[in-house]
This record gives sequence, C-alpha cells and structure tokens, in this order.
Amino acid sequence: MPLSVHPAVRVLLLLALASALPMMALSSLALIAAAALILHRALAADALARLRAGVFRLRWLLLAILVLYGGFTPGEPLAPALPGLSREGLTEGLRRALVLIDLMLAVYLLLALTSTAQLVMAVRTLLRPLRVFGVDPDRVGLRIALALDRVSSLERRLLSAPREDGGVWRRAAQLIEQIEDEARAVDGGTVELPAARAPRWWEWLLVLGLLAALHAAIQGGLA
Repeated sequence: MPLSVHPAVRVLLLLALASALPMMALSSLALIAAAALILHRALAADALARLRAGVFRLRWLLLAILVLYGGFTPGEPLAPALPGLSREGLTEGLRRALVLIDLMLAVYLLLALTSTAQLVMAVRTLLRPLRVFGVDPDRVGLRIALALDRVSSLERRLLSAPREDGGVWRRAAQLIEQIEDEARAVDGGTVELPAARAPRWWEWLLVLGLLAALHAAIQGGLA
C-alpha cells in the first residue's frame, strides 16, 4: 500500500480485504500472510516487535481454533493413533486461524503506515455523505483517531515499560492513569484537524482492483 495513497482509500482496502478473508482458501490466505509480512518488513520494520506481540497474545485463541476444528470436524483421521483428529478439520482450523492472522497483519500495517491525523482525514472523508443525516464527520473522526492513538500509546508504553513487582496488570493500570491525564489535557486545549482532501480518481481504482482480485481468488478457491 503506497504511502501516497489517500488514508480513506487505505481504510477501504482494509475493509474490502477483511470482508473477503473468511471466504478464501487456505493457500490464498497463506499468500496474503506472506505478502503482508514482506510489506511490514519493507515499509514498517520498526513495528515488527509490536506485530509479534499482538500475534503472541492470540496464541491460545489460535490453538483453541485448531483443537476445536481438528477434533470436531468429521473426515479422514489424521493418523490411526489419533482417530478424533481429521485432516479436513485440521485444514479448516488452519484456515480459520489464518483469517485472524491476516486480519491482524492488515490492521497493524495500516496503523503503522497511517498517522493519527491521517486517520482523522480518512474517517472524515468516508463519513462526509452522512452529513445529510446530522452526522458530524469532524467530531466522529477526531474521537475515533484519538481513541486509536491512546490505545497505541498504551500498547507501546506497556511493551517498553520496565518490569516491576505487581506484574503486567499493575503496569497497565499505571499507564492508563497517565494516558487519562494526558487525554484531559488534550480535552482542555485545542486540537487542529488536518485539512481534508478528496481521493484522486485513480485511487478509487485500487479498491475496485482489489475487489476484483479477491473475487477471483475466492472463485479459484471454490473451483
């Protein structure tokens, strides 16, 4: 995803990918994961530690998916000594796990390449048609961007904070208190919204191209 692409188009690309992932075959999901990792290393190498931490936190959920699908899906036994585990179940479990991993890779890549100001611009652009229903894109965009920024700040500080007695929950509580103090300071001041610009005409073609590619990948997996 080039850095010059409009933030709203980046968000639409993510939404298009997220909507298609559950319907894709295992091989396509593996290719998407490999491509996302290459992009992470090439465009946001400094965010790889955060990505690894995010995937590590999902380890028990991913393991549970593999066990549930592998053990409760009828099919050919994986081995004579393991009649409860089927090849079809293990394949489907891997596919479901890769859906979550690919989605996380895409979200982390978007956040690594898109600043808070750009997220505000993206939300404002996408919500602009809703003005006729009384929605204020500026206010909604600012609140969403600030919330994402606070979460990212908490995660970065939690990962870099020195280990002390009391464990991770105590450190998290302390950092949340610090961020709340900073948020009150922001609320008491003035926050400048970035100047919004419309995406260029050819940028919309990126979304259509991705949708076409995803459709082809889904149809190829179903064939």
